Amino acid sequence: MWDGFDLPGAVRHELRGFGQTPMPASGGFSHAEDLIARLDGPSALVGASFGGFVCLEAASRRPDLVGELVVLDAPLFDHAWSSEIERFAEHEEELLEQGEFRAAALWNAEFWLEDQSHREFVAEMQERAFELQAESEAEEAQTDSIDLGAIGARTLVAVGELDKPDFHQIAERLAAEIPGATHRVIEGAGHLPALERQQETARLVRGFLHI
Repeated sequence: MWDGFDLPGAVRHELRGFGQTPMPASGGFSHAEDLIARLDGPSALVGASFGGFVCLEAASRRPDLVGELVVLDAPLFDHAWSSEIERFAEHEEELLEQGEFRAAALWNAEFWLEDQSHREFVAEMQERAFELQAESEAEEAQTDSIDLGAIGARTLVAVGELDKPDFHQIAERLAAEIPGATHRVIEGAGHLPALERQQETARLVRGFLHI
């Protein structure tokens, strides 16, 4: 949790290949199934960016285990991405193929952050993820399309005001296709509102979850 964004009773689930959690050496795995395995009853899930996608997938697969859902700037991989996002992804892939993990991490930070004062923090975090993922030959079982209509959770869809247009389009789609979902825009934030606008994001999430 970021400073000022701690939620009472929250348990942080770290995805494989991020932070301090290594990838399997080989074989297949599912981020969504990993998350589902940690749920022992109806729970509230909060996820940002790719973590938000994992929460969406888990909530659609096991609606009985997810009572409330908050997603911040989540992607959908069946979205028709803009040329801006495609150019970003192509250059990132070029750098990774060359083993330039640091350069790829800085490219990510510069592209996604509105507030560049967080550049070094995000770059270090992303470089660590690239290193962990490069050490493994495991393959993630990723779902391209999620049945959003199967989500039964009370849902908040939030997006940073200054995030890329693609993510505003995705947020609008999520709000339209998830039954009863609430849609909010976080002023002054880019793709990482919990980092760039901590207090505002925390108030929004706490208010929605009534905590």
